[in-house]
Amino acid sequence: MNPTFDLLQSPWVPCIRADGAPVELGLRDALAQAHELRALHDESPLVMAALHRLLLALLHRAFGPATYDEWATLWKAGQWDAAQLDAYLDCWRHRFDIFDPERPFYQAPDERVKPKSVVSLIHDVASGNNPTLFDHHTEAGGITLTPAQAARMLVAAQVFGLCGTKGPTMQFTDAPCARGVIFLVQGETLFETLALNLVRYTDDAPLPRWPDDRPAWEMDDPFTPDRSVPRGYLDYLTWQNRRVLLLPEATTDGVVVRQVTIAPALRLDSGVLDPMKHYRKDEKRGPLPLPFTEGRALWRDSAVLFRLHDEGHQPPYASS
Repeated sequence: MNPTFDLLQSPWVPCIRADGAPVELGLRDALAQAHELRALHDESPLVMAALHRLLLALLHRAFGPATYDEWATLWKAGQWDAAQLDAYLDCWRHRFDIFDPERPFYQAPDERVKPKSVVSLIHDVASGNNPTLFDHHTEAGGITLTPAQAARMLVAAQVFGLCGTKGPTMQFTDAPCARGVIFLVQGETLFETLALNLVRYTDDAPLPRWPDDRPAWEMDDPFTPDRSVPRGYLDYLTWQNRRVLLLPEATTDGVVVRQVTIAPALRLDSGVLDPMKHYRKDEKRGPLPLPFTEGRALWRDSAVLFRLHDEGHQPPYASS
């Protein structure tokens, strides 16, 4: 019997309730209960950013909004309409199982690569030539992930994958969020945070949109046509930078993931600017994202961050 893990219903999204208690929810409940939740919470900032982008892609597809008035109506409602949300999710439920034998969520096989430890999927765990520092896992020793943990690592890997070479013919490229600081406007509840970052979705904003713009799970083949410029914001939020395939194993303790295959996929054009980043316009090199700098606290760039109306800067879209 094939294993199954439905991301819409199975608990895997780490949240904090209003009383401070941690809870894991499926995607459907995380959105339907967002007004009762304080926030998303995970030890990994990469997972946090990736989950927010995934939830926003779902909300944009289910609710828009195309105008400020439509956004204001959603905000005043104070919670996401469960019937409207379910109507959308029910149409695409079959695309949200990470172990589906035909179309596993955010995944695709690649015959060019061999299985390796799932350690390679986790940015803050040592693998390959990465220094161990405070982590002492190795690819040889491996690591075991639950389906919930594997799902979180999978989503983060598609958003934060780094460039690199694998053999003479395979070249990994940076995923959308690999460079620069990702900014999110935070509200008092998860609903408010998501609503404040649910920017107006139109033909030319926050990215130019083609008529067939859609999230990866709606595409018959997320890698076709081969492209370096997203078809729009939904394509961008769910950009498939890697061909990842989780390899589940049945154990006495349930299904686990120890191995994975990873290969390059869509290459993002360097001219695509992320609406969640702050850019400084350089005369010679063009827009440069504000980076994290070792040894420099982020608050020291506060003068730059608050330049919301400066020709030399392009702030995160949600702040404008």
